[in-house]
Amino acid sequence: MHHLIDKCRVTLCVLLATITPVLSHALSTQSFEVTTFSILSYANWKTIVTTPTLCVVDNPALATQFKTVQQQNGHKYNIIASSLNALDKSSCNILFFSTLSPKAEQKVLNSYNTPPLSFSSNNITCEIGSSFCLYRKKQHTSFKVNMSSLSETAVHVDPRVLLLAKSMEQ
Repeated sequence: MHHLIDKCRVTLCVLLATITPVLSHALSTQSFEVTTFSILSYANWKTIVTTPTLCVVDNPALATQFKTVQQQNGHKYNIIASSLNALDKSSCNILFFSTLSPKAEQKVLNSYNTPPLSFSSNNITCEIGSSFCLYRKKQHTSFKVNMSSLSETAVHVDPRVLLLAKSMEQ
């Protein structure tokens, strides 16, 4: 696992030197929903035959916001509001947490053989739990990447999005 993370860091450093100027302002948005869809545009869904399903956990109002942003921007995802208790009955390819603690997120993700790609708006440290942790920075939405969580998913995310997270932290 550590070897994989070290290899990713080396690759990211090389790519950072070549594409940072292009990406430095790519996700300076004020919306968690828009930022999430932007990150998802870097995901490779080869293992999914149908449209990926985004499950917004325990926050129906946020699920409605995701649906509105999707309609406005033409994104192609099934978006459902799901309770934590019903996740095992849902076919979620993506989880969005906004009310759980990082430990609770991790517990949910550990319940899957291969965890879905996960996002959180309630996990600022991003050391456990979700793969992508969104937070407000000044007037914009920024994010961090939990490489350990991301490497557990079956989704390949283009390294450019990882570089973007790094450039946003600086």
